[in-house]
Formats: sequence, C-alpha cells, structure tokens
Amino acid sequence: MYSMKYIAYISILIWSILSGCATHRLGRSGQQKVADQVWVVTGSSSGLGRGIALEAGRYRAKVALAARNTAELEKVAAEIRAAGGEAIVVTTDISDSLALKALAEKTIAAWGHIDVWVNNAGVTVLGNFWETPIAEHSRVMDVNMKGTFYGSYYAMQQFRRQGHGKLINIASAESRLPTAYQSSYAATKAGVKNMGIVLRQELRLAGMKNIKVVSVDPWALNTPIWDHAANHTGHAPRMGLMDNTSKAVNAVMHAAAGGRNRDMAVGWKTHAAYAIHWLMPRFSHRVSSNIVYRHQMKLAPPAADTRGNLFTPSAHPAVTTDIKERMKAEKKAYKRGKRARSSR
Repeated sequence: MYSMKYIAYISILIWSILSGCATHRLGRSGQQKVADQVWVVTGSSSGLGRGIALEAGRYRAKVALAARNTAELEKVAAEIRAAGGEAIVVTTDISDSLALKALAEKTIAAWGHIDVWVNNAGVTVLGNFWETPIAEHSRVMDVNMKGTFYGSYYAMQQFRRQGHGKLINIASAESRLPTAYQSSYAATKAGVKNMGIVLRQELRLAGMKNIKVVSVDPWALNTPIWDHAANHTGHAPRMGLMDNTSKAVNAVMHAAAGGRNRDMAVGWKTHAAYAIHWLMPRFSHRVSSNIVYRHQMKLAPPAADTRGNLFTPSAHPAVTTDIKERMKAEKKAYKRGKRARSSR
C-alpha cells in the first residue's frame, strides 16, 4: 500500500516538473489570435497586470487599462500604442461595482465588444490574523474578492449578449496551498478559484459553450506587491523561491489564445506543490508555512508597520522589482550578523 503511494507521489512529481501550462511566449499563430482582440485588464498600472497589458499590446490587441493610478495608466497606454496596439485609460477603483460597470461600458463604447476580461487587481496585507487591523483585512477582501466578483459579473453580462468571451481571473497558488501571515489574501484567492468553478458549471448547464472561464494560479512572483504590501509582521515583506513575472504573463496569453476552460497552474513549482498537497495535505501546509516563517520572520530585516497601497495607489509601479537581489543582500547580512554574534 505504501509502496504504491510513493510510486504515485514520484510519478505525479515528475509529471508536474515536466508538464504544466505554457510559460513561454506565444508563437506566431497565438500572437495572431490575440491581435485585434479587445481586452480589459484590471490592476494594469503595476505588477502582473501591467505586464499582461503590455504583452497584449505588443501582439496588437486593443486594451482597456483599469487601475487607480491615472498617470501610470497613461504611460502603459503610450507603450501599447508605440508597439502597434490600441489602448484607453479608465481610472477605476476595483472595489466599486459602479466603477466596474462604467469600465465595461467605456470599453464597449470604444470598440463595440469585449473578447478577454482579465481580473488581475490585487493587494495584500502580511501579519498574524489577530494583529492585522480589521479595516485592512476588509480592504483586501474588497479589492481581491469583490473586485473580481464585480468584474466577472459585468464581463459575463457582455459575453452573454455577444455570445462569446473569455474571463481570466488571476488566482494564486495560495488558493489551494495557503501559508501563514496572509490570511485575507489566501481567503480571497480561494474565493476567486471557487467562483470560477461555479461559473464554468453554470455556463455548461446553460449551453453557453463559447464563453470560457479560466483561473490562473501563479507561484509567488517578483512583482512590486512585496514593496507595496501592507505589513504588520515587524519584518520586510518577502517570499522564497519566486518565479519571474513573465511566466504568469505568458500563461495568461496562452489562456487567451487557446481553448482552455479550466484552472491553470503556472510553472513546475505550482504543479509540484499541488501534487504534494493532493497526497499529503497536512504535511504540505506545515512545510509551506514553515518556509514562509523562515523567510519572513527569521531572515528578513526589521521593518515598520505600513498600510502599503491598500488605500492609496502604488508609489513606484513597475512590472518587476529587485526583490530577489534585495533578499540575497539581506540573507548575506543576516549570516554576517549571525557569525558576529557567535564569535562574541
């Protein structure tokens, strides 16, 4: 019995490493499918959303850019136009349902329909559940869960009217494998994943085969979310074994160009983590949280509490950040300090 379990474990682990959703750039045929598509991308002023919007623009898509930071959206729009795509800027607070309705209406007014709607906007707060202010937990819920819910609702209304469309919701590996110190974030991402499952089943039962719903589960990415996060851990925000943001960007492109109608785990790390969780859920929860504890509470330097970008736009938007280099420097400083203490 145990030998069969271990054989299954090894087989799934090998399959996880060798397979998975595509994380390379689209080929020519895929790029041609994205060309002239009408996209809506929320949270497109920074991080993964900015990367998604820019990549769609490089493939000559028409992109409606939505976020709170108008000045940064204008910069993204200029890059898209320079690459041969089209773009409109719609300043949007994702937690406001009327703002999401207006986003859909302005996109339709500009281009007549919507092919792809990407609910990407997200924020996070790090800290013990009981030490994090309830207003900050609530804000994470408002943006990540309600914002995705509102966006999905108005996208679905338009998709049903036109008879086709693809809804892509950015979930997370945390949706299935939650870790310590991100309780509200993990809760919202699990909600996003389950909402997508329900939508797929409702569309199937209603016979709407040309409307697709895809939840994309990236691993931790080197986006500015770590610089912009609200934080009550007493240490600088960080995460181990980060993936490059381009992997998740490319996964979204493949989701938009292909016929997928399911969840997509991004990269071998997410696939391997899911395989281990399937076989040993309690063990995987303990190990993943222990890893986070080591990186966040042991190796990270002290940092003051902050509300991050929960209630104001991000100060320094970008697709990626230098978090990997910062973590390497912090790790070296930690080891030097440890050696100095042991030599006393």
